[in-house]
Amino acid sequence: MKAFVTGGTGFIGSHLVESLIDSDQYDEVRCLVRNNEKWLSGLDFTKISGDLNDLKALEKGLDGADVLFHIAAIVKAPSKKEFTQANVDASENLIRLAQKKGVRNMVILSSLAAAGPSNGSPKKEADPMDPKSMYGESKKEMEARIHAAVSEKDSIKIIRPPAVYGPREDQIYSFFKACKFGICPIIGDGNNPRVSMVYVSDLIFGIMKAAEKKDTGVHTYFISGEGTHSWNEIRGVTNKVIGKRTLPIKIRPNLVKKAAVFIENAASLFGIYPVVNKEKANELILEWTCSNEKAEKELDYHPQVSLAEGISRTIHWYKMHNWL
Repeated sequence: MKAFVTGGTGFIGSHLVESLIDSDQYDEVRCLVRNNEKWLSGLDFTKISGDLNDLKALEKGLDGADVLFHIAAIVKAPSKKEFTQANVDASENLIRLAQKKGVRNMVILSSLAAAGPSNGSPKKEADPMDPKSMYGESKKEMEARIHAAVSEKDSIKIIRPPAVYGPREDQIYSFFKACKFGICPIIGDGNNPRVSMVYVSDLIFGIMKAAEKKDTGVHTYFISGEGTHSWNEIRGVTNKVIGKRTLPIKIRPNLVKKAAVFIENAASLFGIYPVVNKEKANELILEWTCSNEKAEKELDYHPQVSLAEGISRTIHWYKMHNWL
């Protein structure tokens, strides 16, 4: 089979591309590359030069493809307009073009952020969607556009992961970087709010299992690690891996918002939009957990990497590449 991947140069996408290349099911892996090949450098893939606004590049990537893996997205931006253009309009255009090119099997990456916080019980696919950020809203709207665009011949799988961590990840990385210096920032009391996390290889396993599902229609799945976790648990595992007892710095939710406002305003003076911003603060103070029950039943998905093993692998990679 032939696969066409968007977002292949990024954290999740590059791991997916590696797995597709290693799989016996795929004889060609095409990747949309805007400029720098980044993590794809040296891999055996077919480069499609362009971006999601390049119609000819998309047609070239989709021509004769068996599966579309749409991973590309933006996760931070200062305005709703930018999120809509990148995550909603571009996704709909890509899907409609895939339909015209006869590509019926599609796997689209969404996010738990589209579904919203869990509020005491892990989120399930049928639960009402209640996003709390512009990013989450854009992913919710993307999903709505997918449902509106699907034809009777399409098999479209929407994947909603929670926080994804592992080698090459550069946002949760800031947590581990703080721990290296003996400080562990924790929002709340350390026991609440709880979070779901997924190690990147488990997410890729779930994405590839979704590609094997050929039932027509739109099928949505949460793909997460085993169970849910408190930040006290995450801190404990991290302490063991780095061999250092970190000092927990517990931050009240209202202070998270105030700090985010200060950071965003300061960053604007330099013309940048920071990872820690008002939008992110709105999400950080809430509980984000989800259930794998549907994916386990319909995709035979079962996470393989425990939290302890995942954090160990991640920190080892950071150290090997001089990130820590």
